[in-house]
Amino acid sequence: MKWPSGTVVGVFGLPCTGKTTVIRTIMGSTKEVVAYISSGDIARRLSTEADKKHMSDGSLFPHEDTLRAEIYETIQKRRSSGAELVFLDGFPRFSGQCLWLLENQLIGPETGFLVQIMGDKNLVMRAKLRMRDDHDDPEIFDKRVVEQSKKIYEMEKLIGQYGISYYCVPNTDLEIAVKTLVKYLGLRK
Repeated sequence: MKWPSGTVVGVFGLPCTGKTTVIRTIMGSTKEVVAYISSGDIARRLSTEADKKHMSDGSLFPHEDTLRAEIYETIQKRRSSGAELVFLDGFPRFSGQCLWLLENQLIGPETGFLVQIMGDKNLVMRAKLRMRDDHDDPEIFDKRVVEQSKKIYEMEKLIGQYGISYYCVPNTDLEIAVKTLVKYLGLRK
């Protein structure tokens, strides 16, 4: 592996691009000790009924400080338990989260980097198949894609401004996406 032990890999992208699928496929095929943290799972676990109602139209989790504290604590636990890589699924979602990762030294030259999983034109079809929750309703999903596209664009400007290590992986074919990222990460199969 070419990254320091405990490296954080923030994996982001539009909804239904296959972020979780790519990460889990890599985790099942590598010899390194790899940890997985889902920002979405944390947000859902911490959500009250009022929060769920707020998020039902595609809005983000409303308690950013709580989410960040939980993510930070979980990363530290995974690092101390020997994780060589810590995949952070679905985080960052916007520039403020990206800056927070940088300011807390969770991404940077010695600590971690970002990966964007890029989907194809089948995002709506994938959402319909997944139908995990109301967020996958076609009308809400379209709104989420538009809003998240704007946030990713702003993050990409910030990534360039701060020189954050960043890698884009097209996911039009899962096998190729996994091989590409495994090679970039320097993982052993």
